[in-house]
Amino acid sequence: MIYLKDNTSGVDTQIQLIQKYLYNKLVSMYNCEIHGYGRVYKDGNKSVSKPIAYIGNGRYKELLFDSKIKGLHFFFIVNDESISVKNSNLSNYQVELIIFVNDITKIKQGAIHYADEEIKEDIKNIVSPYLRPDTVVKGEKALEGFDISKLQFIYPFFVFKIKSKLNNI
Repeated sequence: MIYLKDNTSGVDTQIQLIQKYLYNKLVSMYNCEIHGYGRVYKDGNKSVSKPIAYIGNGRYKELLFDSKIKGLHFFFIVNDESISVKNSNLSNYQVELIIFVNDITKIKQGAIHYADEEIKEDIKNIVSPYLRPDTVVKGEKALEGFDISKLQFIYPFFVFKIKSKLNNI
């Protein structure tokens, strides 16, 4: 399932373009349940927060603990501060694409090893036309700043994030 905004503007336009592209590629590549979210919001206090997606009608969905998805889900976090590009109307944003693999066995069916690197490389290659990774972070550090107390970072669960810069056109 893909969650799209009706009308986008600013950085959300670029994110939704990437979101749709990534979702379509993942659906054709993997035979599992996939949920794709665009830009999400941080909810919580200053020390610990959780990512929430606006799903309409004044409702939000918390995204860290969705263990019902038998496959993967992804979303984007955008730094609240942007850098203006000189002599233009462009802004440069720091963006994080966070990928949750709730059940790696549903994605890499038949693999008898922990296929985390294959999944990471698949997704890096898919988004490469849009995002050039500054860094890739796996495991608990990928969710730094979020409340991860209910998560267990063991097989078949896997999480990573791709940090990149994105221009708002």
